[in-house]
Amino acid sequence: MKRALVLSALLTLSTAAAQKTVTIGWSGAITGPTSDAGASYAAGIEDYCKYAIAQNMVPDTKLNCVVRDDQYNNANTQRNFEDYVGNLRASAFLGYSTGGTLQLKSTIQETKTVTFPGSYHIGNIDGANSDYIFLPISSYSEQLISLVEWVAKKERGAKIALVVNPSPFGRAPVDDVKKAAERLGVKIVDVQEVGANNLDNTALLKRFEAAGVKYVVNQNTAGPVANILKDAKRLGLLGKMQFMGAHYTGGEDLTRLAGDAANNFIWSTSYFLYDEADKPGMQLVKKVGTQYGRKADTIRSVHYTSGMLAASIAIEALKRAKGDGSSEAMLRAVTGMTGSKTFNPGFTVGPVSFSAKDHVGAESLRLLQADNTGNFKAITGAQRSQMFKLVHPN
Repeated sequence: MKRALVLSALLTLSTAAAQKTVTIGWSGAITGPTSDAGASYAAGIEDYCKYAIAQNMVPDTKLNCVVRDDQYNNANTQRNFEDYVGNLRASAFLGYSTGGTLQLKSTIQETKTVTFPGSYHIGNIDGANSDYIFLPISSYSEQLISLVEWVAKKERGAKIALVVNPSPFGRAPVDDVKKAAERLGVKIVDVQEVGANNLDNTALLKRFEAAGVKYVVNQNTAGPVANILKDAKRLGLLGKMQFMGAHYTGGEDLTRLAGDAANNFIWSTSYFLYDEADKPGMQLVKKVGTQYGRKADTIRSVHYTSGMLAASIAIEALKRAKGDGSSEAMLRAVTGMTGSKTFNPGFTVGPVSFSAKDHVGAESLRLLQADNTGNFKAITGAQRSQMFKLVHPN
């Protein structure tokens, strides 16, 4: 009996010694600007990590997922990254803001830290210092150009206004959209920056009306867009102008904030939605969110799914690397997600595929439109923009 206990103790010690700890760190806005998206994004990361640990997705490895609020402050993002990489020796960094990711590009390259930002700005993966950065889904530029392509098919010569967040996140795709509009035969007649304090948009909307704008394309989060839509309804402009937007503008976050003023809003995103219950990925979203006690609004938010996708890619890379969290092993695992080895966790309308030259994961997207019940329904199948490749070649 005594010998059995000794052997058992040795086995336990041996198992503990064999189990290595790997860290995945996220830094983003749980409070502060854009936290209307960031709080749900953080919850998605936390819960998928708990689920992965419970499922023992990476055998013989202790997953340590750390989520920190940086309040959309680049200095805080920098400090969090330095702690993750310098002290916790993180195997992957899950970023968030455009400004924070751009600020860290050279440091990410220097430290060879595989990074998956919540910002889908194409500049994150352009040019130098981008070997270790990977966009989980299609870029803002491709999402917005897809919307402009839809306008061009509907009305050649149409007048379009862009409304963007006053930040690198908002401004990032403007040049690409302008180039695409010119080639598509539509006109960008105005570009306005609007933040979260836009409580009265009367002057903005009257300016658009006077300029003959029929389409308003937003690069923002849902809060500022909801305020514009409610003012457009008050001014009787909803039927005269078509409002549209990229990923962070739409979904149930928008209809919850804007109510029936969100009717007919057209939205581009790569993600499946909460109500698409036949999709295995959405079934997992509901199961995990409920299991870990999240509120209904959090589970229904597309940003909860976005956080789960980012965490799932990093953990899948660790799994394929057999728990080796070194830079070399992680980069090899991520860039190997191609061809027959693509990764499809079921959260997006296409699989996640990366290679050494291709740093965009789920490249397909759909356009969806809000109906009179506040639900978004697909008005296109999964597709890619044709014009994006022409105005922004690799």
